Amino acid sequence: MANNEMKTNAEIYREQRKERLAKAAKKKSHSKRDKVIGIIVKVVCILVALGFVLTFTANALTKVFYVPQKVLTAATYGDQKITVAEYNYYYMSLYNQACTLSQQYDSQYSGYGSSYFNTKVSPAEQDYTGEDAPEGVKTWADYFAHMAVERGFLMKNLYEDAMNDKNFKLTEEQQNDLDTALEDLKKQLEDNAEQNDVSANVYVSKVCGEGLTLDQYLELSKQDQIAQFYIEWYQENSANDISDKDVTKYYEENKADLAIASIRYFAVMYKSDSNTTAKYSEADAKARAEEFAGKITDEESFKTLAIEYAEKENKDSYKQDSATLGDNLTKSGLTQISEEFANWTFDDARKYGDVKVFNVKSQSAYYIAYIVSGAAKDTTVASADVRHLLVQAETKTADGKELSDSEVNKNFAEAKKEAEALLKEWKEGKATEDSFAALVKEHTDDAGSKETGGLYEDISNNGQYVQEFTDWALADHKVGDTGLVKTTYGYHIMYYVSNDGIEKWESDTRSAIANEKYTEYFDGVYEDIEANAKRSNEKILGFFSDRNLDKIENIIKQNTYTY
Repeated sequence: MANNEMKTNAEIYREQRKERLAKAAKKKSHSKRDKVIGIIVKVVCILVALGFVLTFTANALTKVFYVPQKVLTAATYGDQKITVAEYNYYYMSLYNQACTLSQQYDSQYSGYGSSYFNTKVSPAEQDYTGEDAPEGVKTWADYFAHMAVERGFLMKNLYEDAMNDKNFKLTEEQQNDLDTALEDLKKQLEDNAEQNDVSANVYVSKVCGEGLTLDQYLELSKQDQIAQFYIEWYQENSANDISDKDVTKYYEENKADLAIASIRYFAVMYKSDSNTTAKYSEADAKARAEEFAGKITDEESFKTLAIEYAEKENKDSYKQDSATLGDNLTKSGLTQISEEFANWTFDDARKYGDVKVFNVKSQSAYYIAYIVSGAAKDTTVASADVRHLLVQAETKTADGKELSDSEVNKNFAEAKKEAEALLKEWKEGKATEDSFAALVKEHTDDAGSKETGGLYEDISNNGQYVQEFTDWALADHKVGDTGLVKTTYGYHIMYYVSNDGIEKWESDTRSAIANEKYTEYFDGVYEDIEANAKRSNEKILGFFSDRNLDKIENIIKQNTYTY
């Protein structure tokens, strides 16, 4: 798409990124399901992994047995209870969760982690960022103290449900991973204890939760991970007993959220505080957009008009069919541009050839929209498996400099010629999947799939792969079909392996129903705990919360928290 006339999805994304990140962070911090974020048992106690140095002598520590923490009840829920020692464990788990999410934000969105939760500042000095903070919660320290009770009962109940569900069983891989993680964790705890010249029980009690023994800590870590496996399994398997009738009914009732539509669209930018370089005033942009819309007679005329109305430097870009095509759009995706735009496009009344002009103030642009196909089921396959052999076309020099257009075109021509020759060689040979895989191992430029014979599985339209690659994979093919696909990387020789046999609309519908079932189950468990869990003594919990906070502040002072 031409940069000065129409904004690409990437540009739209960048413009809205900060706002969406801020909202996402707040939602992350209070979403019920995020209370059980998958913190692997190896990192539940970050102090252990870092070899936290005890600041007391071994002699002094051995005299402290943390009896109150072991015997005092922190909270009750029905006939269940949480000891203060367990409360301390869940307090520290919540702290670790916040630190881990902060690190994830930093890795995905450079520098954003500290604006979510700053690992270098005391939780007592940071305002809690959740929009629905429990009563009395102002800081992250308040949040950890309050939520430790609910987190504890939540994990206990999910674990019990897992043990009582006859249909649930850990896979062999999950069991092996869990056993290995627990063994590694135990060894590290014991090694760290030995380095500090104390017993493992004393070490665990000091750094992982006052009052915990080594066995208790490992058991709680195990239960947490099994609870996590269970809710993942529950969500994945909630769709198993959904009938075809229920799927059809749900789709019709939620068509606007599940259907896809295709449009032609063109944008005329106007000057504003956020866009001072645009050519037109808002009034002139409106007049230009309405003039464009008034000349449309059919889809071909839309494409011709786009070239006519594009600025001189962008006209060549609009000669490409894809320049104005928004194909297989979802309502949620189009809402990123404009809610009004999305509602109009996905209205049941829409039909081929409908035209409308929208003022999208957030982008300082007037959009002209033309319906190519109204809201309908996405009948492409939900996912597919393919093999590919990449013949790369270089676009940069070895030191990273951009090549000229003529050099790039030459490289692509040579890549195409080589790809055609290799495909011909394969067809003249055994022409089997095995022989294709062997050809890939010998010739591909895709190091990531070389050893697997170019195999990529479960490809879906989720943006993970370049669109041309995905489009070919999800098109209507028979097993063994081949073809050439040009992408920004070069030419791909494609081999079609299989698909899951389910159309995307059905897969998406089943997933939506399953997610509703899972949400109903999970939120039901959590909300009952939230309403009925009773803290035994706020003063006692406050005392031990302060001790946990002191521990965290000591971590920060020693600068022992690293990723």
